[in-house]
Amino acid sequence: MKIPEAKQFLGKRCNVTYLDRHGSQITKSLRVEDVTFVPLYGAYLIGDVEDISLDRVTGISVLE
Repeated sequence: MKIPEAKQFLGKRCNVTYLDRHGSQITKSLRVEDVTFVPLYGAYLIGDVEDISLDRVTGISVLE
């Protein structure tokens, strides 16, 4: 997922599905606070519960 795609979810409560470091799929419910580029790490989705690399995100669905 790219930064412009993820920005449409700012301020919304979403289910975010992503792959962990072992390749297992994980789904978490979080409020998307920001989407930003972190030098040396790449694009990140900043949530109220956890920060997730956009490279690992496989899907986002809005709950509200």
